[in-house]
Amino acid sequence: MNKPATQTLKVHDRTFSPFMSRELIADLVGQIAHRINTDYANKELVLLVILKGAMVFACDLMRAINVPLTVDTLRASSYRAAMRSSGTVDVEDIMPDIGGKHVLIVEDIVDSGNTLRELIKRLATYEPASLAVAALLSKPDEHRREVQIDYVGKEIGREFVVGYGLDYAGYGRHLDAIWVVNDLADSTSDT
Repeated sequence: MNKPATQTLKVHDRTFSPFMSRELIADLVGQIAHRINTDYANKELVLLVILKGAMVFACDLMRAINVPLTVDTLRASSYRAAMRSSGTVDVEDIMPDIGGKHVLIVEDIVDSGNTLRELIKRLATYEPASLAVAALLSKPDEHRREVQIDYVGKEIGREFVVGYGLDYAGYGRHLDAIWVVNDLADSTSDT
């Protein structure tokens, strides 16, 4: 999706501009997978995909990983329909069986880090052999406290992005590239 910089896209009620091409995303996914393949050589891995946002990233990532793995999913969120974290973390009560296993949490983006910190805290009580995190994107300026991210595709600023699994009010996950909200085109304030 190499589009001219002047092209925009309407998602729900906001306008977005190109931010990351699908080629750049594929390169970042390949780099993360290479590191995982090295770090987990001769080990079996459990990918714990955080729904819904990380599913697109997770699908591409798992195809690039060459160590034995299983996949499980978990719902966790602090966004609801807003463009910023609500501050309240909702985590599914049913946890997968991870005791004694090498677990890799797969996240689309880490903003405040609240969801990830809560997940790590809860998952650690199940005594996995190891617990690591892979995130396609991270917003270090938004992190409220230190947060564990072992594999990061790209650090970005405070921009609100959509596409490649990331959504705005449930829309835009299907886009094959990542788009950034165009504040110049939108006079509405963030919710």
